[in-house]
Amino acid sequence: MLETRREDSTALRDLIRPGTTRGLDFVVLDELRKRTGVNPDSILKFALSEMLCNALDKDATEINIGVKVEGDFYRLEVRDNGSKKLTLREIKLILDFKNKASSKRGFLTVSRGYLGNALKCIFGYSYALAELRGLTPPDTIVKSGGFQYRITLKPDRVREVIKSEVVTERRKDDGFTTFTVKFPKEDVDHLPYSRPHPPTPSVLKDLIFATSMVNPTRKIIYDMGEYGEMGTLGSKEEAKTIRKVTAVLWYNQKQFQSLYEDFLRARPEMQLKEFVALFRGFTSKKVIREILQKLNSLNHDLRGDGSVQFFPATPIKELSKQIVTALFVIMKESSKPIPKNKRSIKAVLGCVEKESLERLRERRGWKRLKYTMEPGIRVECPYYHSKNPCPNINHV
Repeated sequence: MLETRREDSTALRDLIRPGTTRGLDFVVLDELRKRTGVNPDSILKFALSEMLCNALDKDATEINIGVKVEGDFYRLEVRDNGSKKLTLREIKLILDFKNKASSKRGFLTVSRGYLGNALKCIFGYSYALAELRGLTPPDTIVKSGGFQYRITLKPDRVREVIKSEVVTERRKDDGFTTFTVKFPKEDVDHLPYSRPHPPTPSVLKDLIFATSMVNPTRKIIYDMGEYGEMGTLGSKEEAKTIRKVTAVLWYNQKQFQSLYEDFLRARPEMQLKEFVALFRGFTSKKVIREILQKLNSLNHDLRGDGSVQFFPATPIKELSKQIVTALFVIMKESSKPIPKNKRSIKAVLGCVEKESLERLRERRGWKRLKYTMEPGIRVECPYYHSKNPCPNINHV
């Protein structure tokens, strides 16, 4: 009987196998496709798009793009002269495959790229596609400030986690931050999602051209190597950095808590006044003091630890989940919407106005190109209420 049970148990284990845990999602092709919505044969375009977006979100006035073939790989390099430089600590945060990479990843703001998960997916695709082809997964190289970081992914299949090795070398700071990543050349026989005719790097020219069209104050230099496509677009002028304006009214309680946890993970010693001042309308010392006075009073009323007083310099790591929720409620009651006329999309993202497009059409001969504007969608609170403040804590 015992032997029969053992055999049954073995058979059961053969039938019901544990699936891949979330720890290896970033090196598994099916999971990468779900996360990005991008098939492996379009990864080169996806990688360039995200790297361009991250450069444009900074104050970079010049962006250099290089694509060339190195053996079995396409080598994609994107350089920008933005003032923001990456440190070893920030590189390790990006390579934390269990958590989000940036303390501001959860911000609800107008932006082009999303540095955290996008880079994880780009690095992971490089590894997974090389492994699929039976090639040695290539290293990714990041150069920023006075250092070069050589990144090697080392998935642990037993523990089901992704480990990373970062080799740091000193270098002469050339004023640019550079990302260099490699992907295997397209192979119809190996890629499970390929189209009949995989694209060559020349398709990236359209992406670069479109990006330059809506960002004419950024100088973009591109070189497609063996494909013979090279040139310079735009003009190197003073470019506007996107202001990370956000409002408490844009969040529900769960999103606010998630944002707090991102900051707690990345900057546990961050002062409470700094966290509150991230949101529009709460930057002045007077307003911050008023918010903290209400928080202290509410903490006492909630029968919490009445001896605990929250001050502007209090580290955010000392806040309980209940206090974070209370802080959210207080700030939401005191917040005001961002007026529509305070922020123009064209000033933020460099969108082309109708007059500018007409000039481009005439100069370039784009007879079939038309200018259109699509209306946005406004989502109302699901709870009916009059002009009085909405009692729903998750009103967004």
